[in-house]
Amino acid sequence: MFDIGGWEFLIIVVVAILIIGPKELPGMIRSVAAWVRRARELAREFQSGIDDLAQEVEIEKIGEEFRHEIGIEGADNIGNKIRESIDPSGELLQSYESTKETIEDDLEVVEKEIENQNHSLEPNNQNGRSQRGNYNKSSDNDV
Repeated sequence: MFDIGGWEFLIIVVVAILIIGPKELPGMIRSVAAWVRRARELAREFQSGIDDLAQEVEIEKIGEEFRHEIGIEGADNIGNKIRESIDPSGELLQSYESTKETIEDDLEVVEKEIENQNHSLEPNNQNGRSQRGNYNKSSDNDV
């Protein structure tokens, strides 16, 4: 920081002893050390703030260069380019849509069949419950 050699430091100490006096010198040294510590902390905070700002600017600059090199302006273009490279004729998309519709139709049929089976089984379940309830009641009386 400061280019102070041994002789210069000795001269500063002698002048400080003459001006401040030997009684006040330890307190003055503590005060100066506290100010130096605070100055170093402020310098570190300032430097880290500058570094963060430079990093943000650098990241933005890299992102802009990347977008420019690829030739895209938005996220929608990425999806369109991928779709065009994977399925240029659109056959895969049509096949997907028709398969999706077939699966949805089959799912509706299966759900209706399950509903019909549940409705046909409900009266049997109620009778079974009442019989089990009677069985439990009779066993309680036996004990």
